[in-house]
This record gives sequence, C-alpha cells and structure tokens, in this order.
Amino acid sequence: MASCTRPSWSVDVRTDPGEFRERHGGDAHACPNDTCDHGDRYERTTVRIVCRSCQAALVIRGEDASTSKGMTANTTYGYGHPPRTVAGLLLWPGEPWLNCGRLGSDEPYDYVVTRKGVTRPTEADIVGVITQGRSKRRAVIWQAGALPAPATYGRFNWGATNEDKPARTVAAAAKWMAARLAEQQAGGDQ
Repeated sequence: MASCTRPSWSVDVRTDPGEFRERHGGDAHACPNDTCDHGDRYERTTVRIVCRSCQAALVIRGEDASTSKGMTANTTYGYGHPPRTVAGLLLWPGEPWLNCGRLGSDEPYDYVVTRKGVTRPTEADIVGVITQGRSKRRAVIWQAGALPAPATYGRFNWGATNEDKPARTVAAAAKWMAARLAEQQAGGDQ
C-alpha cells in the first residue's frame, strides 16, 4: 500500500480443480464454441497477496484472473492473521465463503476450522467452517458446519450443522463443532 511505512508482502497461490461454473438463471453451460472443452467445471486459481506490516489484502481469482473490489483493510478478511485456538480447534480467519455483503462486525467474516497442529490448512485438514450471518432481527449470528463429507455439488457437505440454532459468538460455534467432532470420534472408537 502506498500509505504503508514498512511493506512486506506474502503471496499465496491456490488452484482448485473442478470448480462449478455458475450460470445466471441456472442454465447449463452454453458455450458458443462447438469445440469447447471446459464444460460446467473449470480450474479456479486464487492468488492472495497480504502485506504483513499493514494487513492490507488483495485477492485475485478466477479462470480469467478477475480481481475482487480492490484492496481492503484486514479487519474482516483476516488474511495474514494467525489462527485462533478455541475449544481445542484452530480457527483460520478469511474471506466469506458466500460473498453476500455482510453488514459488518468486529470479527472476520468466516473461519475455516482445523484440528491443532496444522500450519497451513489444506482441504484434507478442514474439519468444519464457521460463517457469519444475520438473524431475522439483523443480529450477528455464527453458523457452523462440521464433519465434512464428499460433496456432489460444491466443495463439502457437512454431516452436522447448527442451522436450527446458530451461535451468538464465534467461540460458541467452535465449542458446538468440538462437541460434534468428539461425538464422531467416540462413535468411531466403539
């Protein structure tokens, strides 16, 4: 950033194969090129650039390297921040999974959750996700999904969610998730 007195950039690149190509109105893939080979799925590349000094973040993603709406302060994106330890789990802050225009809070929008000991989360390490939402009365709530299962549509299906009773804090959502993981482990130990 031009205003940063000590810029120190960290760059991370991730490629996600088989990303579903969304269509407006739900139409199937309709490419005018009759020799098209990319179909309804594509390989999405995400480049994350973070200034370790001022916490500014720039995210570039897509098949065509489209960019997000410029640079932002890192209070809600969370990039470059270390994970939080809550209820024996690591909560990695990041950009909203469903970029739905959150109304703002003091917390990062979403967290990818792993067990302790992970230094750089990969898809195989993820045990859940905690996402920020709004209640009917517009209060900030935290929805959690735990126990990842193979998905037929999107990245994960969750074996358990707290949709019927979302948490009021990130810590409460993490404790709910830790309880579901403990139940799963206890069931597997029998």
